[in-house]
Formats: sequence, structure tokens, C-alpha cells
Amino acid sequence: MIVMAVAMATVAVAQTDVPLSDKQSQEVMAQLTEAAMGMKTMQCRFVQSKVSTMLAEPSVAEGTMHFVSPDKMRWEYIMPYAFALVVNGDRIVKVTDGQAEVLDGKSGRMYQGMVGLIMGSASGKKLFDTTVFDVVMYDDDTFWRAEMTPKRRDMKRMFSQLVFRFDKKTNGISRVEFKDAGGDVTSIRFEDIKLNEAIGEKVFAE
Repeated sequence: MIVMAVAMATVAVAQTDVPLSDKQSQEVMAQLTEAAMGMKTMQCRFVQSKVSTMLAEPSVAEGTMHFVSPDKMRWEYIMPYAFALVVNGDRIVKVTDGQAEVLDGKSGRMYQGMVGLIMGSASGKKLFDTTVFDVVMYDDDTFWRAEMTPKRRDMKRMFSQLVFRFDKKTNGISRVEFKDAGGDVTSIRFEDIKLNEAIGEKVFAE
């Protein structure tokens, strides 16, 4: 009986992590993209955890995110430090302890890559570009999971893999993992998500 119970539990676990066929993957990616295209605004809290070979314990930070399609975002850490990245069109502003700094030149280009990943993660848009990533889709219990391996050399220098989890009920982004080339893993969990509610321009004014 014990052996049978263990076997049944093993099967149950396996069934929550099922790779999708090519046809199923295309269908799921299409519905996720359609849902993302219908999203005009998103605001939420997030919890970010980083596991690093340089740290004895994972570092944890919390904050809020406001996003207005197509090109406005405020990504703000409120604990354990105060820091925000504000994007309004082509303008990127870094706010540290209340002091704003417009980013341009080399520093601006560096942050553009980060901004693109964050905005893409939040909205789910332009994620499934198979010219940039090899994408493998999974049925992960209550989530659709996309495991994305970079193809381009510049992306490979930063990341070994990106993992996105989308809530099956809403087709919206729920969790993100960035696995960098050095072995560190940054995980972001989105909470209290509000979609398509008005967000005032003041949020992006820095």
C-alpha cells in the first residue's frame, strides 16, 4: 500500500509539469500574447528574491510596479531600500533616496536592457520571439510555464535562462525568474495585480 501511494504521488507530481507539444505551445503562446495585447495598464506589488553564490542567505526586496502600455513604467523598491526606475517614453530616470538622475549615454543603454526585460515581464508582450530565444512551454499545474534560453551572444552574457509563469485563469504574468550566466537566480513574484485601472500621469513625472 505504501509503495502504491508513493507511486501515485510521483505520477501526480509528474502530471503537473508536462511539456507541451509544438502545436499546444503555439496555441498557448498565442492566447498569452492576445491577453497581453488587451492589457492597457497594470499595477501591483512585487516581492523579489535573489539567490547568489556571494550571499549566505537570499536577499529579499519588496516594491510596487505601475505600467501603462506601451512605454510608461515606474518600478519602485520600498524595502529594504528606496530606489525607483521611471520610464516615460524614451526618458529613463533613476531615483535614489529622492534624488532623480536622467540616464543617457552608456548608463542609459545599460538600463534600457533592464527596462525592456522588466516591461516585457510585466506585460507579457514580445516575450516569445523565437529569433532571440529557444522557448519550451510546460503545463505547470495552475500556471503556463515558459522556459526561455537566449540565442543571441549579448543575451547569453547576461542570462543562461529566463522562466516565466502565467496564471491559467487570467493568462497574466505571475512569476519571473532570471538565471544569470554566473549562476545567480533572481525571482520576482507579482501580487495584488490590478489591470486596466486608471493610473495618473504624476506617477511617471520625475
